[in-house]
Amino acid sequence: MAIMYRVDSSTGEGTFIRVLRDGQPFGKIIDAVGVYRFYEADNEKLGSAALQDANLDRLKTAIQAKYEGRVR
Repeated sequence: MAIMYRVDSSTGEGTFIRVLRDGQPFGKIIDAVGVYRFYEADNEKLGSAALQDANLDRLKTAIQAKYEGRVR
């Protein structure tokens, strides 16, 4: 399951990073006051981030470690 990242801004919420798994939308990363938060699907509710980190590269590594081998 290959995970890829693409800068997106299609929802009117501003710029965020779309997370794709096998080419399909899987979630998104939003920069919330210096902390990057990853939300599975489009479930961005306060406190519901699946993963978060102040460093974007570390967050991407954590997303890949948690989800890349997992079957949907």
